[in-house]
Amino acid sequence: MRTRAISLGLAILVCAVLCLPAGEAQAGTRLLMGTGGLAGVYYPIGAAISKIVTSKVPGVEATVQTSAAGMENLRLLSLKEIDMGLVQNSDAYNAFNGLVFFKDKPIKNIRGIAVLYPQPIQIVVRGDANIKTFYDLKGKRVGVGAPGSGEETTFRRLMSVYKLTYQDMDAKLISLAEQSSQFKDRHLDAMWYVSGVPASGILDVASVLSIRLVPITGKERDDLIKMDPTFIKSVVPKGSYPGMTEDLETVASPAYLVCLDSLKDDDVYRMTKAMFDNLKELASSHKQAENIKLETALIGSTIPLHPGAEKFYREKGLVK
Repeated sequence: MRTRAISLGLAILVCAVLCLPAGEAQAGTRLLMGTGGLAGVYYPIGAAISKIVTSKVPGVEATVQTSAAGMENLRLLSLKEIDMGLVQNSDAYNAFNGLVFFKDKPIKNIRGIAVLYPQPIQIVVRGDANIKTFYDLKGKRVGVGAPGSGEETTFRRLMSVYKLTYQDMDAKLISLAEQSSQFKDRHLDAMWYVSGVPASGILDVASVLSIRLVPITGKERDDLIKMDPTFIKSVVPKGSYPGMTEDLETVASPAYLVCLDSLKDDDVYRMTKAMFDNLKELASSHKQAENIKLETALIGSTIPLHPGAEKFYREKGLVK
């Protein structure tokens, strides 16, 4: 009788576990982070953050997914197909408030975790090209990013202040990796990155071609910042790429780690703490990650913070 009772008990236990939904059958929390393409900066930094979370936060496992970067990550968050994502702070602001490309469908289920690093606009041309300003892109073959990506939407904003349209150039709506490949094969006259520095795709191009970056300055830069204050003045430092002997003035939109509002407060608190407790490990993932600092984690934060992240910053005295 005892043996039969034990067997019956085990059978009930196995059935109970097997009948649970997939997400509840296993202990802990599994989170998926949307990053970007392999040629950009989001992927290595996102992978490093995920590694820190998985190894330092008991009960939480984070993995990364490649994507077309910020704008796609926002779309995936709106569909709850990912749990966290790296985006431009300007795109997060517009998505949450239903502005620009999100007028018909604001994304209200996102919350901020941390502003990570500046993402300067980088317009790359060959060293011998007669392209000195953004206006000189008229009539040229220009890679502007994948359709709907953060690069592509930012390019549209910049065209508006320079009074240009896609009809004024031969615009190629292709990914960063495709831009690098086509630029090396001389199928493009210019390529366009909104990325941390140095970007691996630009380094790849610079390894086989002499390149130069085109500045964004003056009235047009001021008009862009006035139109969208989430952009800031920025500089690509000299030496960032081979042959670059002077600093380059441009604008930047900071990289922003955001998440679903439904994530557990304690999980987000512990993830935020782990990230800033392990900045040396994070910095080893990419040179741009050296710019991730606690003191700048809220500068450029454009949407409400997740309560778990807010608790961490409150403890650090960054939120009153």
